[in-house]
Amino acid sequence: MSSFSIAILLLMIISLISAAKVCPGYGHIHEPKNCTSTCSMINDQCPQGKKCCYLKTKPCGFHCVIPKDNIEKLGKCPTLPTDDPLGSVCDGHFCDVDNDCKGVKKCCSNSCHSQVCLTPQLFKQNIY
Repeated sequence: MSSFSIAILLLMIISLISAAKVCPGYGHIHEPKNCTSTCSMINDQCPQGKKCCYLKTKPCGFHCVIPKDNIEKLGKCPTLPTDDPLGSVCDGHFCDVDNDCKGVKKCCSNSCHSQVCLTPQLFKQNIY
């Protein structure tokens, strides 16, 4: 295998590893006009272990930050609509990844596309 092929293979592996990383989120982002970015989502050139993510803190804009690991919990997000009160909360952002949720709950997109912690279908009890 040529050194060029090895380099391409390593770049593909690094891309797959960083794909499992998630930016800390803030729900629906409406970036103010006076923000300053130090990186670009299109051309992510952050140092190893960091990812180009939007920050709403000052200075707001896209910056290289340490992302969250996306380690999925068992089960799948419930079918919408759900009887969980968080299933219809709008303008909320309670999680980015499953590990942000307590116990067996998963980070799911609800009917308003807000990220909330919901009990997965695998753990729902059927009451007849």
